Amino acid sequence: MNYVLYGSKTSPFVRRIRVLLENVPYDFKEMNIFEGQDAIDLNKINPINQIPVLTDGEQTIWDSRQIFNYLNSIHRFQNMDWNDENQLTAIDGAMNAGVALLMLKRSGINISEPYLYINRQHERIDSVLDYLRPYLKDQGLKEWNFHTISLYSFLDWALFREIIKIDHRPECQSFLEYHKNKNILQHTQIPKV
Repeated sequence: MNYVLYGSKTSPFVRRIRVLLENVPYDFKEMNIFEGQDAIDLNKINPINQIPVLTDGEQTIWDSRQIFNYLNSIHRFQNMDWNDENQLTAIDGAMNAGVALLMLKRSGINISEPYLYINRQHERIDSVLDYLRPYLKDQGLKEWNFHTISLYSFLDWALFREIIKIDHRPECQSFLEYHKNKNILQHTQIPKV
């Protein structure tokens, strides 16, 4: 196994794979996917033009969920049932909505405006966090697995990017506080620059 992970240090999708690989050797190729040679190189290795991308010798995997599935089939990080898959789909939906809002924000669009598309993204995030409230209060504080890694990566990123506020969500605040001092989370922290 000669894993190479392509991505940025700011992406929640990339971070969750970096955290997952805490005890697995891999090389990290940091990319600026929006300009220059990195943008050209990404398009060559991933036709959907997104990060992360994982290579393992001749094998290339394009999406963080598929990367998890691939790595989990080899390393057996955790057993998954359909409820687990649904939870991950919910978390992925919140992350996708957050990324969509960030892209709008970076395009100069006020994400506080009551446009249908913007409202839908905020509603998706709120709906997911409502759905995950029992998990955040219980298993999310007991387990450390791809679910908690993904949720932590999303919440930390969304707060950093000012996509969400969690003043009214004490369960999210407690969850972040409980896990924040893990060494791997410190090592993969979003650069503040």
